[in-house]
Amino acid sequence: MKIITGSSNPLLTSSLQKHLGVESVAVDISAFSNGEKRVWIKDQVQGENIVFVQSFSAPTDENIMEFLLISDALQRLGARHVNAIIPWMGYSLQDKVFRPGEPIAAKVVANLVSTSYIKRAFLLELHNSSVPGFFSIPTKNLSALSLFADYARNHFDLSGCVVASPDFGGLKRARMFADMLNTDLVNIDKHRDLQTGKVTASSIQGGSVQGKVVLLFDDAILSGGTVLEAGKLLQAQGAKEVHFLATHPVFTPESIENITHESITSVVVTNTIVHENLPKKITVLDAAPLFAEALSPWINH
Repeated sequence: MKIITGSSNPLLTSSLQKHLGVESVAVDISAFSNGEKRVWIKDQVQGENIVFVQSFSAPTDENIMEFLLISDALQRLGARHVNAIIPWMGYSLQDKVFRPGEPIAAKVVANLVSTSYIKRAFLLELHNSSVPGFFSIPTKNLSALSLFADYARNHFDLSGCVVASPDFGGLKRARMFADMLNTDLVNIDKHRDLQTGKVTASSIQGGSVQGKVVLLFDDAILSGGTVLEAGKLLQAQGAKEVHFLATHPVFTPESIENITHESITSVVVTNTIVHENLPKKITVLDAAPLFAEALSPWINH
């Protein structure tokens, strides 16, 4: 087995390579003067089982196109099997038609991956667990629960903690996290204006957070609006500390200001998406062990 990376997440790829103990494949990625991507795989991969890592993060469309070009190049060089690691699947939040005339963008992207030279895909903490059904190749949606549970056990006195879901949609995920930590669970009732996108947290259901360390758990942080509103509400209800744990740091332009608000004690994310110069309040966990464990049965296949 060998490993190759696109340009979106070389750091996670490097860590995954160390966990798997495999060689890397050199690839040159550039652009023509007209803006088109140019890909050149420099090493021999004929007959090899390949792990291909690429996050569909910003610039999303460029990274998806890069993924398709590298996949085609691997096929033309005679790679035996290509296992795709897609730490963050861009467009995965567009998993249904919200208004007539809209596409199911997650299905469009899944079709692109499925019809490329990819034998199997590994994803992480999708917002909607039904998205793997859009793929026509074997696809596994991994969970980062164990990663965050280990972090929580090592950094908090769980006897004084309560897990919170920032909204009803994440309640199942948060309940699993609370069960792993053997803590109580509360839910924050919120409303999102579909026109403006503004989030309003209105009440806490399921118990009291007075004097508690609250572990907010979710799959992703985008604008940070949910984080900010939840933090303010929890602080107003007497929470001692509020820590936000989320797998994917999507981080739209206004997010850093929101998540560094005084109502949020810390933010913990994984390295599925690369960001530079993050505030000290943000801790980044390595997701490579999750993918290494999932890949282990396929190393010699």
